[in-house]
Amino acid sequence: MSIYIFSRPIHSGKTTKLQHWCNQQKNIAGILMPDINGCRKILDLSTYTVFDIECTDAAVTKESLTTIGRFQFYTKAFEKANSIILNALKQSPNWLIIDEAGKLELDEKGFYSAVVKAIEFYNKPHSTGHLLLTVRDSLVEEFISFFGLEGCRIISRLEDTE
Repeated sequence: MSIYIFSRPIHSGKTTKLQHWCNQQKNIAGILMPDINGCRKILDLSTYTVFDIECTDAAVTKESLTTIGRFQFYTKAFEKANSIILNALKQSPNWLIIDEAGKLELDEKGFYSAVVKAIEFYNKPHSTGHLLLTVRDSLVEEFISFFGLEGCRIISRLEDTE
């Protein structure tokens, strides 16, 4: 199994650290969810295209929203992100990144469909490359149990991927 879970507490700079690490890798694909100007975005690592995922004014939007805690996200943005991840799987990148998986995925929402397919792919004995999932530290055990990832490697430093 070539699956890594990059885990730290919330607001500890996981995505920022991951973005710097990704910039130093070759043949990388997937998504990051950086905060840009105080709002969550999706960054496609293959094209470096950025698009909105967080809805900052739910009262006026007509788009379907997915709510988790105090955050409201555009449902179509999750669909687009899932598509990016699934398309990346077909390209067999050296690293496939999914930042961040958590409560929504445990509720079979958000990036759930892409996470399931990616885990299925990287669980195969002959798979090439690596899957790196970002999961906050408080959800790691539940996430591993839910997705059956007993053989994965949990890291808190990206240097530990080498």
